Amino acid sequence: MYRFGSLLSIALLSVTLPSCTAALDLERFHQSERTASASMAQFYDVRFSARSMTSHLGEYFEIRVVDRADRVQAKAVCTHLAQPDFSLYMKGVVPKTNPPYRLDFWADHNNSGKYDGIEGGINEKDHAWRRVLADPLPEDVRFIDNRYEVNFLHDTAFVDIFTDLTGKKISGEDTLLPFNLNIVGATAYVGKVIEVRVVEKESGRLVGLHRQGSAVDTYPAQILGILDEQTPYEVSTYVDANGDGKFSAGDPSWKVDLVSTSNGIASDFDLKSLPQTPIETGDP
Repeated sequence: MYRFGSLLSIALLSVTLPSCTAALDLERFHQSERTASASMAQFYDVRFSARSMTSHLGEYFEIRVVDRADRVQAKAVCTHLAQPDFSLYMKGVVPKTNPPYRLDFWADHNNSGKYDGIEGGINEKDHAWRRVLADPLPEDVRFIDNRYEVNFLHDTAFVDIFTDLTGKKISGEDTLLPFNLNIVGATAYVGKVIEVRVVEKESGRLVGLHRQGSAVDTYPAQILGILDEQTPYEVSTYVDANGDGKFSAGDPSWKVDLVSTSNGIASDFDLKSLPQTPIETGDP
């Protein structure tokens, strides 16, 4: 577990430059287009849909994108899982180089706060599964239009995710730095789903996704082991105001740029004081 340094503060600066606004907006548009094109060229998307997860409601659920050398390249985290059927869209999350990659995902069924393996009684262990993104694809995985579509129906065919593809034990320990965003000022959105995305700015690669199943006024959006040091990231957040399980028109959204340190990222994110900003999740 990493200890976080002092919190970075997000300073809000309101500047009016009428003569430059149009040029700046145009440049931001072109930059967004360049980032999207680069992301599509280098990475695959993943739509992960799960059904019949009733036994894991209220639990911590995590998806890991793992490379051929058993290194975790990205994570999607759901805290306080709110629905038995849900979907996560992860744009630009699987690199096209150095395959095969796999999705290792697990639920903290014994509520210990960490992965404890799959040995023991059904309620005394964690539940974990694996899908390898290589031909022949698993029966519940399809590849369509530059994305993997995973349609997971809960089962008890557990796989120890702290093993490699040959079944040999691996440490499973995080090797990258932590992301910790302290969400504050969420009073108006208590009980709603709030989702945070962390994208590496230079490549456009999604490295982290955090979904809070039932928001409270203040809570930590923490994803361990996803950041490189001294690296710029775009952090976007939205509230699923209409409850449709994805970002839709009318959902409140925010976006900021943060740079990691040797300790990762630790910052406040105030939904009351930050200006709302349109975002893109890539969900077609």
